[in-house]
Amino acid sequence: MNQQVLEISDRLERLPLSRFHYAMLAVVGLMMFFDGYDLLMSGLAIPSLRQIGWLNASTTSTFLSVPLISAAFGSVAAGFIGDKLGRKKLFNINVIGYSALSVCCGFAWNGDVLIVFRALTMFVLGMQVVTGYSYLNEFMPAAYRGRFQAAIALIVNAGLPCGAVFARLVLPDTDPHMGWRYLFLVSLIPGIALLFLQRYLPESPRWLDSVGREKDADKVVAALERRVGVKTLGPSTPRNARKEMGRTAVPGWSALLGSGLRSRFLLAVFFEVGHLVALTVMVSWLPSLLAASGMSLSGSLTFTAVSFAGGFAGPLIAIFISDRFERKWSIVGASLFAAGCAFAYGFLESGPLVMVVGFALVSAIFFLSSVGMAAYVPEILPTGVRLRGMGASVFCGRIASAASPFVVAILLSRGFHPFAVVVCAGSLYLLTAIVVAVYGPKTRGRTLEELEAEMSQSPEADVRTASQKVVG
Repeated sequence: MNQQVLEISDRLERLPLSRFHYAMLAVVGLMMFFDGYDLLMSGLAIPSLRQIGWLNASTTSTFLSVPLISAAFGSVAAGFIGDKLGRKKLFNINVIGYSALSVCCGFAWNGDVLIVFRALTMFVLGMQVVTGYSYLNEFMPAAYRGRFQAAIALIVNAGLPCGAVFARLVLPDTDPHMGWRYLFLVSLIPGIALLFLQRYLPESPRWLDSVGREKDADKVVAALERRVGVKTLGPSTPRNARKEMGRTAVPGWSALLGSGLRSRFLLAVFFEVGHLVALTVMVSWLPSLLAASGMSLSGSLTFTAVSFAGGFAGPLIAIFISDRFERKWSIVGASLFAAGCAFAYGFLESGPLVMVVGFALVSAIFFLSSVGMAAYVPEILPTGVRLRGMGASVFCGRIASAASPFVVAILLSRGFHPFAVVVCAGSLYLLTAIVVAVYGPKTRGRTLEELEAEMSQSPEADVRTASQKVVG
């Protein structure tokens, strides 16, 4: 190949870290901040909704569970839509849809209507988590990909305490018929902001290239090169197969189980199931488990507050080390550390040491969210099916996490010590460490295309073939 002509991926990788990368991080981060913010909204609104008679014991369960199931199906929908229509289009649909549906929640006229709107909102939010991580992943140079993905995870986590603080300021001194509405109406902000920030969100050149739109991909990259002051070396060389076949098709779901991709897809599924179940157990059950073990209410709340400071510590650590060390072994190490902290609970009594271990455990969990879920899972999947693979794996994880409360309830009803539940979560991380150590590819400093090429011995492997089928 002429040295003056580069592939799309090569041109993206040679771009110096610039204001463009930080601007995209800021815009995508702002939109995904509300993913974290929204996680607490249902729970925070429940007391007011029960006070005004919109929810009772049975409908409260529906109000919480139906949107979670809806979010799981949203993850799968993101895979189909994002791999077919593009990252930018889906990202815009998600943000505008989320804001519009949140406003609908704020103006709901009864409990049943609110449940319907919340289910639709969470469906869109389920798409957003998958889309946001993958979208940013495809723009970042290999040398900085890990820290940028960790930064997004930190921003998402920041939405949790901000949502709690906002609720604390609004709900106590507001009419119960109105206070909870403000919690949802504030989510109009990302939709309005997006209208003014479109110029910072180009379509993913890697996705454009993967579906045969080389000219469009070239235009996007050329614009980025001009923006950061890099000399444009000419149009990217189209793949020979695409010269012959013309426009390419989006791969089918079967590509995920092709011989070249199957092991990585199943690895992604295993990681998401283990991580999201353990995360759900810790986030949803920790205060109750502490109370059941004999700790006072004030003590359990203090413990929970200190522990969940790890939601900031974990991503901060990930920002500093995810590109300095191999991500595969970082995940293995953090999983083993989380397992050790969880197992330690079975031998500790209430006290400062339990609080320290809790902080360390939560830090490890959110470190894994930052390095594993945000960076590692998207990068081990090829561009043509990245959103489908991530969406399907997150779907499996969310369905498993939705079932976990029933398992926890059964264990407690049969007389198991409350911390046995945390030990079970630790066992999941132990298995995760083993599976990633054995089957996980190394990704540090490697381009997405290098990782994709590694999956096969020849260009005719399943995932490549799937990416080059002609639209019928």
